[in-house]
Amino acid sequence: MSAYATLRKAVPQPALRAVPQDGAPDGLNAVHKPPSADQSRQLLDVLIDQLADRVASALAERLTTPTVDVAPEWLDSRAAAQYLGLHRDTLRKLAAERAIPAEQDGPGCKLFFRRSDLDEWRMAGGRTSHLAAAFAHAA
Repeated sequence: MSAYATLRKAVPQPALRAVPQDGAPDGLNAVHKPPSADQSRQLLDVLIDQLADRVASALAERLTTPTVDVAPEWLDSRAAAQYLGLHRDTLRKLAAERAIPAEQDGPGCKLFFRRSDLDEWRMAGGRTSHLAAAFAHAA
């Protein structure tokens, strides 16, 4: 016997009993018939309606509940790039070209971006509007 062996407990098995198929008083032995196609569709419709009601109430609750603004107002270049889904170098290049709103204390200092300005920039077309303007100047 191994040093780490454990004693297994016997799990009691339920006793099987023979009961006649017809007229079982408790209904335990009644033959179960699968539901018909109409019954299955009705059950499915009820379940879909219940699911739709739950989704609708959850959406209504989310839309009426005021969201807490947890994101900071000012972002550094790393956080702003992550927020916009851009590479940091791309974001810095856009800021140097004045294509995206950015703040800086002085030349060579760290860049900061206001989140609301980034949202406005994104709503105005973001980088695609910058590229269209660049192509217009080149032509």
